[in-house]
Amino acid sequence: MKAKIRKTGEIVDVICYNHYATIRSHQDYVSYIDSKGIEHDRESLNYYWDFESIETATDEHWQDVRERAAISAMQGMLANSRIYLKEGDTFPNLAVRYADALIEELKKK
Repeated sequence: MKAKIRKTGEIVDVICYNHYATIRSHQDYVSYIDSKGIEHDRESLNYYWDFESIETATDEHWQDVRERAAISAMQGMLANSRIYLKEGDTFPNLAVRYADALIEELKKK
């Protein structure tokens, strides 16, 4: 998972950490690969204090968002008795089009 080291701002790929140590202790460690490809094994750092999580949106993530958005759109349309479909449209394909439009807007930053 990608994370940023708070002190340096460097983006690294965290391999593992002691997820039980949420406060500073002698058991703190984080293993990661830095931006130059150098492995750092069991560095004396606390993941929760010394790193910021960075979300990386994958295609799988956007597919999940698409499915949930389409389901929500479909529920909304079926709950609204005033929705009129154009010829050739169905609730499912309209729901997917709404979901795709939502994702397109969400990807803009």
